[in-house]
Amino acid sequence: MAWFGWAVAALVLMGLGNVGMKAAGQQGLGSAAVLFWVVIGELPLAVAYWLWRGRPGGSAAGVGWALIAGIFTALALVAVNESFSRGAKAAVAVGIMNANFILVALMAFFLFREQLQPSKLVGLAATLSGLWLMAR
Repeated sequence: MAWFGWAVAALVLMGLGNVGMKAAGQQGLGSAAVLFWVVIGELPLAVAYWLWRGRPGGSAAGVGWALIAGIFTALALVAVNESFSRGAKAAVAVGIMNANFILVALMAFFLFREQLQPSKLVGLAATLSGLWLMAR
């Protein structure tokens, strides 16, 4: 389970990033400015990570999928920042956004043939129920 520590780090870091986006909006930045500065902050770290991993190249298909993922990620950040600017509570908006794992699990099942055990289906249902309760 060497991956688990990295996944927990992603949880903490993304949570801090989401709180930072909400705080930036509360400090007067518009949603477009928040996204702009988030991307400016990400770029040097993305380049450093890319160089550190020593894999500057890749297949055309892999690069294409990564670019598509980047577009969808940017659109998700646009959407969450718009929800913040329209009065969303950070915990609710980010909770809903991060429930994207439900979509990921379903798509991984259909596209990559990953298994969905009954316990995972129960977890997905519990998440949907929790989101419904949070949004009320």
